[in-house]
Amino acid sequence: MRTVENFEWFRNTVAELTNDVERIRLLSELKLAISSLNSSQLKLIANSIPLEVLFDCLNSSEKEQIDLACDVMKTIMSSWEPGAVLAQYKIQLQRALGHPTPQARVMVLQELNKVLSDGKPVSRLNESEDLLLAVLDCVRHEDSSVYEKAKDVLAKLGATPEGLRLLYGQALLNELISSMGQSDIVRFRVYEIITDVSVNSESGLRASHTSGLLPSLMSELDSDDILLQLNALELFSKLAVTPHGFQYFRQRGVLATLADKVLNTGESPFGSLLLPGLIKFFGNVAHSWPQEILTEFPSVVKALFEVLDSSDFVLLGTVMETLGFIGTSPQGKQALHNLGDSMSKSMKMLGNNIKTLPAEWKVRALNTVANLIQVKPADQTPTLQKITRSWFASLATDPMELIMHVGRQPFPELKLAVLQVLNVLGEQQWGQEYIKGFAGLIEFLLDRSTEATKLCKDAKYEVLRTIVSSPTSESVFGIETILRFKNYIREGPVYVHVETEVAIEGSS
Repeated sequence: MRTVENFEWFRNTVAELTNDVERIRLLSELKLAISSLNSSQLKLIANSIPLEVLFDCLNSSEKEQIDLACDVMKTIMSSWEPGAVLAQYKIQLQRALGHPTPQARVMVLQELNKVLSDGKPVSRLNESEDLLLAVLDCVRHEDSSVYEKAKDVLAKLGATPEGLRLLYGQALLNELISSMGQSDIVRFRVYEIITDVSVNSESGLRASHTSGLLPSLMSELDSDDILLQLNALELFSKLAVTPHGFQYFRQRGVLATLADKVLNTGESPFGSLLLPGLIKFFGNVAHSWPQEILTEFPSVVKALFEVLDSSDFVLLGTVMETLGFIGTSPQGKQALHNLGDSMSKSMKMLGNNIKTLPAEWKVRALNTVANLIQVKPADQTPTLQKITRSWFASLATDPMELIMHVGRQPFPELKLAVLQVLNVLGEQQWGQEYIKGFAGLIEFLLDRSTEATKLCKDAKYEVLRTIVSSPTSESVFGIETILRFKNYIREGPVYVHVETEVAIEGSS
C-alpha cells in the first residue's frame, strides 16, 4: 500500500507516464495507490501531481488506458478546491470535452458541475466561451450520460443572473438554436435544458421566453406528431407546478389551449393517444393548484371523471392515478368536494372497478381510494373527515365487504393494496369504527398465518401500529383490544408462537 510517506513514488510514477509502453501498468498502480489514501493524504499528494501528463494519457485508442486515466484524474480532482482545475487546466479540459469517448467528456463535465456548485462560480467562466461551446456540443452527443451531465452544467449556469447572460448570450444562444436543427431528440434536449432553467427562477423563465426558446417549445403543441406533443406536455408539467410557471402558462392561454385539446380529442384520429398525457398534465398541475384548475377548467375534470368507466385500461389507469394524485392533499380533497356530487359518482365507479377489473387495475383503484381518503393526523379537521367518510361510503352499499372480499384473495399485490386502505382507515376515527364493526376483521389483523409474504406481514403490522398510535383508538376499540394490538406490535410482524411440550416421567 502506498502512503503519503512514498511521496517521491507518486511523482516518479507520474513522470514515467511519458513512456507510452508502460502507461497502462503505471496508471493501474497509480489508481490502486491513490485509492489507499485517506482524504488528507490524498489532498497533499494530489496538489503535487501535474495533471498535464495525465491529460496526455487520453491521447490514445486504448480504452483501458483512457478509463484508467479518467479514474485517476477524477480521484485527484475530487480533492482540489472548486475552480482550481479550471484555472490551471482550462485548455486541457476543453480539449477533453471533444474526446471521442464518453468517459473523458463525463469526467470534465463532472468537474464543471463541481465548479458551478461552489456558490460563486460563474465569474470563472466569464472568459470561457469556447469551453461553454464545447459543453453545448456535448448536448448533441449520442451517449445519454454525456448529455445528462452537460444538461446539469447548463442548468446550473442558468441559475444565476450572470450565468443567464452567458447562457443566452449571442454565441451560446446561436449554438443552442443551431443544435435544435440536428434532430427531434437534440431539439427536445435543448427544450429540457431551458425548462430546467425556467423552473429554477422567474428570471430564468423570463430569459428563456425572451430567447425565443420557450415559445418554440410551446409551438410543439401544434405539431402533427403525437409523440412530440407528449414530450412537450411532460416538460410543461415540470414548469407549470411552479408559481411563476403556472402564471406564465395561465396568462398566455396555454392552460386553456390544453383544456380544449382534452375536450376535442375525439375529433382527432390520434386524440386517444394524446389524452393520457393531457390528463397527467392537468393532474400534476391540479395537485399543486387544485382550486384554480378545478374552478377554471371544470370541463376537464368532468372529462376525467367520465373516463373512470372506460374500457381502455391504459387510459383508465392514468385517470385513476391522476384522481388520487389530485386528492392527496387537503386542498385537493376540498377542491374535489366542491365539485358537488361528481365525487360520489366517481367513488361508485371506483368501487365497481375494484369489484370487476383484473388484478392490476384493482390495485390501482385501491391505491386511488387510499390516496383520496387519507388524512394525516396533523390535517384532520371535522370537515375533511366528513368528506373522506362520505367518499368511502360511496364506494359500495357495504364498502368494507367490497374491500375485504379483495383482501381474502390469495394474491400478495391485492392484499398489500387492501392493507394500505386499512392503514389509511386506521388513521381516522370513522375508519377505526369501520374496522371494528366489520365481523372478523380484528382477528384477521391479529392472525399472522394469513400472510404468506414478508411484505404482507409488514403491511399488516403497520396497520396495527397506525391504529395504536391514534389518540382515538382506545375509545373506539376498547382497552382490551388495544392491549392485544400492542402485544402483537411488541412481538413483531413475523413472530411465531411455539408450543412448549413438557415430558412427564412415567408417561408412555
